[in-house]
Amino acid sequence: CILLASNFSHWPVFAGDTVKKTFKVEKVRNTSDGNHSIIIFRCCLINQRGRLCMSAEKRLLFEFPVPQSNVAVPADEIESPQLFRDHLLSKSNVMSGIESHSLTPLQAGSLILHTLTRSITFAQSQQLASLARLTHERHFNVKKYDEKTEIYVPAGLVLGLTLSLSNRDFHESLHEEIVNVSYVHHLHPSDVVSSFSYIIDVDENLPGELESISVRTIGVKNKDLEGVDIPMELLTTDKTNTKNVDRICKSQCPSLKGNVIAVVHRKIIRQSNRREVFLL
Repeated sequence: CILLASNFSHWPVFAGDTVKKTFKVEKVRNTSDGNHSIIIFRCCLINQRGRLCMSAEKRLLFEFPVPQSNVAVPADEIESPQLFRDHLLSKSNVMSGIESHSLTPLQAGSLILHTLTRSITFAQSQQLASLARLTHERHFNVKKYDEKTEIYVPAGLVLGLTLSLSNRDFHESLHEEIVNVSYVHHLHPSDVVSSFSYIIDVDENLPGELESISVRTIGVKNKDLEGVDIPMELLTTDKTNTKNVDRICKSQCPSLKGNVIAVVHRKIIRQSNRREVFLL
C-alpha cells in the first residue's frame, strides 16, 4: 500500500458484532515507467445489520503493468461519513458533565514529540498478518527474504504503531478521521518506532467542550528524536511521497533520511479542557 485516503468511521463496531469487508476496483493505471501499475480500491466494512461502519480509499502498487482501461466506475451512494460524528456532537451536552483530564491545551503550530517508542516482532507481525489474511510473501517468507532487512511489516500495522504512540498526548479523543496516509519507507520486524505530531489547526466552534484538531503525525524508525531539528517543510508539505520526503530530509535533516515510515494527516474530535490548570 502506498497511500490510504478518505478513511471514515461511519459507525462503531461493538463486541459481538459480525462484520464483512468489500473491495471495489475504482481505477487502474500504469506508472510513468510502464513497469508497474497502481490500482485504487474502495474498501468498506459492514456489520450484521447492513450498516456501513468504515470506508476507505486504498492505492496499491503492483509489480506488473496492466492494459489501459477507459472504464469509468460510478461512485456508490453510501451513508454520510459524518453520521457517527454528528451523533457524538448531538450528545455534547451529556459529555459536558464529564470533566476532561487534558492538562495542556493544543494550539495550531505546536510540535509534540511523543515519548513512547514501540517495536513489533516477526512473530507478532506474522500473527496479525494472518489474522487479516494478508498473504504477500514479503510478510512471511524468511527462506527467500532476510528477516531483518527484507521482510516487511504490513501497512496497517505501521499505521497502528505510528498512531498508538501519540494517543497518550491526545487525551479524550472521541472521533478520528484519517484524511490520508503516505507510506514512505518500509518497516522491518524489531525496528523501533517513534513519532511526532504537528498541530495544523484547532477548531473550538463545536458544541459543548469539544474541539476538532487537524494534525499531521509522522512515524520514524530507529531514531531518537530528542534534539532533532525537524524541518518545517516536512510538517507542512502537501507532497508526502518518498522522493519528496527524502529530498527534504537530505537537505535539512540528514539523520531522518530513509527513516520516515509514514506521514498521517487526520482530524480528531476530543474533549477540551478550556480552563487553566494550576499544578502545585
